[in-house]
Amino acid sequence: MRDRTRAAVTATLLLWASSFPVIKLGLVGYSPFQLAALRFAAASAMLGCIAPLLGIRRPSRRDAPPILALGLFGVASYHILINYGETLATASAAGFLSNTAPLFSAVLAIAIGEKTTRRSWLALVIGLAGVWLISLSLSGGFVPTLGCLVLLLAAFCWAAFFVLQKSLLERYSPLDVTCYAVWTGTVLLAIFLPGAVMAARTASLPATLAAVYLGILPTAFAYVCWSYVLSNMPISQAAVYSYLVPVISVLMSWAWLGERPTILFCMGAGTVLVGVTRLTAGSGRRPGMSLLPATGSFLARRQSRGKTDRMSSLAGIDPPPRVHRPAACSPSASAA
Repeated sequence: MRDRTRAAVTATLLLWASSFPVIKLGLVGYSPFQLAALRFAAASAMLGCIAPLLGIRRPSRRDAPPILALGLFGVASYHILINYGETLATASAAGFLSNTAPLFSAVLAIAIGEKTTRRSWLALVIGLAGVWLISLSLSGGFVPTLGCLVLLLAAFCWAAFFVLQKSLLERYSPLDVTCYAVWTGTVLLAIFLPGAVMAARTASLPATLAAVYLGILPTAFAYVCWSYVLSNMPISQAAVYSYLVPVISVLMSWAWLGERPTILFCMGAGTVLVGVTRLTAGSGRRPGMSLLPATGSFLARRQSRGKTDRMSSLAGIDPPPRVHRPAACSPSASAA
């Protein structure tokens, strides 16, 4: 692994893991709705400034409905539910329960008629058993807590985001789709911005800085880093590193918030990871972990193109010119 790729992986994991305890800090001064609105206002501003440098393309009008759905499920709904869930549960629980999104992706795949395997069903059962253990560690009883249910609903929204973006990733880069989702979600959350501005007058400085930090670093900067990682590392290898996010988040929550994990919580967290890894093992992708999951044919085409260019260079032949084909003329566009 090259030094730049290693640095990008490290930065992404640390920033994503830090978001869960930092959300707790932001909720001291803002409501879950206000915190989400401030976070993505900052993220949109950051991505808007660097979008020309990243070559972000303008989306086609016919893709407006799926992009709107991405902003609704993957940004507005998911982050409001995560924020609200952290008012009822620990940051550590949020990190691991949001990690169950791949399990819900499997459920959605079954619902839309995709074939499933015994491995998928077994992974789903294992993952849900882990969720139950985490819930027990929080409530001490056999009934799931409201916080766990809210965080599971957030994971479901993230799974829906993954399923909905599948067709878009045939025509756009993962970074394009990220920007579209963030900007659309920001518009949907804008209704809460006036209240957030009012709350900023009385909120503590650490709470306000937490909101800005969440938008600029774990959202905008980390997603750009992850895009770089996926373009320089096999997806299956990147998936292995992404499993470390909830683990690092638990350590950060313990150090910063004093949330010491119990033995029962550790058992549940480990069971969730076993279920998720069993589900995604061998698939070469990590659905639902980030706004930049496995990008399917787009990355395959780009990696294939990179290999062709390198081989031509070694042979002393100029690589063929890059011809831009509009989405309407591409095979993947017609299949969407």
